[in-house]
Amino acid sequence: MSNINKIPTFGELLNAGIQTIKNLSNRNTIGQTVFFREFEKLAKIVPEHKKLTYMSTYDIRNECREGTPCYDELVDLVLLCLSAIGLIKENCFSLVPNLNQNFANFITFDEKVTPKNIIRIDPLGKIYFWMTGSNFTKYISEGIPNNDFIADLDRLDNKAFADLKKANIAAYGKNGDPLLNHLIDESMRRTSIFMNNYADATIANDFVKVTPDMIMVQLESLSPLQFEWFCLKLVERSLEIESPESNLTARHTGRSNDNGIDGLISQDFPSGEVHTYYIQAKLYSAGNNVSNGELRNFIGAFPPQYTTHHGIFITTTGFTRPAKDYADSIDTHSLILIDQMGLIELMMEHKVGLKEVNAKPKLLLDSEFFEKIKTY
Repeated sequence: MSNINKIPTFGELLNAGIQTIKNLSNRNTIGQTVFFREFEKLAKIVPEHKKLTYMSTYDIRNECREGTPCYDELVDLVLLCLSAIGLIKENCFSLVPNLNQNFANFITFDEKVTPKNIIRIDPLGKIYFWMTGSNFTKYISEGIPNNDFIADLDRLDNKAFADLKKANIAAYGKNGDPLLNHLIDESMRRTSIFMNNYADATIANDFVKVTPDMIMVQLESLSPLQFEWFCLKLVERSLEIESPESNLTARHTGRSNDNGIDGLISQDFPSGEVHTYYIQAKLYSAGNNVSNGELRNFIGAFPPQYTTHHGIFITTTGFTRPAKDYADSIDTHSLILIDQMGLIELMMEHKVGLKEVNAKPKLLLDSEFFEKIKTY
């Protein structure tokens, strides 16, 4: 396949989709013909790009020998991504631009999407969950039993994103496209965390099995002060499990002028060594990521003693790229960043706000725990 016939990278296709919606956002609805005319102009699509095919699950099952165009599979994923990040209301035609407050975040964005900058257009990682949901729905609708692979990680690994993986290789060669590889791998990683909770029924013994959305609903129902106290208990529990021989003293400082510190934990070891943890907790809404300036202020609030003083910044959203770059560059302070996924993973790992029931471990929301938090 010559370079001139090579389909543009998926990052270029996704950016073309973003720019297409921005360019056509003055319309109430965007028809299929209008969308593809603008999209293919921006993505520099030529007829040869549409001739590359792969044998989809449908083709094999129905003995179709011509195959499915890779271009169709990739554009379908572009539309799913546009819907997941909130640029359009549904990923089916006619498209309806979603001109909400989130739309402003895309005004200045115009570059190839990569695994490194995707956080700018999708700070909460919604694309990964939308891709996983679409994958499950596709195979279930084709008659494959729900528990055939959803409850079995090895089985899932073999079947998940089968068509997308084939299209990826057919369009971009045996190594695939970097962004597509990232989207598939990260979706699988996140799915594996919650896999056991999607098996069987959704309700057992009057408890509802936990999902990421359910956890976030509970956290977002807390007040800022309650969330600060919750994060203090989460870090305290983590330290208790990691170093059971140590003695912990925790103090919530967020009720008054806290100078950028919401909680303090002192950890005394039998050897006489003492570690202090300074906690900052931000209960932010979707799209409101922690900035570089907020990290700078936090760093200035605790001592620059790397070995015994540690800053932990926890948020229900994420961190901007400049904030992450700043955190990576610091060599005077010990700083730990915990974003939404990291927060959920810690809760699941240390059973904070969650509990196991039945012989087969399944994590459930601990309603009593959150009711106690809300009385704080």
